[in-house]
Amino acid sequence: MRFADFKPLVTCQGFFFASKLKEKRFRASGMTVLRLAFLVLLMGVTTAFSAGMRTETVEVRSDNGTHEFQVEVAETADDRAQGLMGRTDLKPDQGMLFIFPQSGLQYFWMKNTPTSLDIIFIGSDYKIKSIAANTVPFSEEIIPSGLPAKYVLEILAGRAAELGIKPGDQVIRIP
Repeated sequence: MRFADFKPLVTCQGFFFASKLKEKRFRASGMTVLRLAFLVLLMGVTTAFSAGMRTETVEVRSDNGTHEFQVEVAETADDRAQGLMGRTDLKPDQGMLFIFPQSGLQYFWMKNTPTSLDIIFIGSDYKIKSIAANTVPFSEEIIPSGLPAKYVLEILAGRAAELGIKPGDQVIRIP
């Protein structure tokens, strides 16, 4: 085999090797990009439940004074459906406020909710209509408002009684 004949073979092999190397690099970088995109998506999904909703202050006036709660506001159907499911990080002065398009009978459950809650049903007149206290985690039992409510405030179980919050009390600040 002459060198002149060998050179094209080397060039072809070199081209073949170089293209395979580039292909592997492309696949590796493509896989890296896909892996990174998946991780970012996964991180976004796990934090979206808390970070995706706006945070506001709700104030409730009871016989014991005014009580402030920093709440995540669930105002879309998807946010209301998700609620506090899967959450274990609720603090005593935090909660979630569900805002419905119109006043009506509201029904809740505790499916996939690991934290016991007080569910406070609030009318369009900003008065507390009823309270479902110390709900059972993971229960699929339906919890009805009993009276029409436009807003529902979920706080840690026992907080309503601890603060003296009861039906008839006024919510003086709601988003």
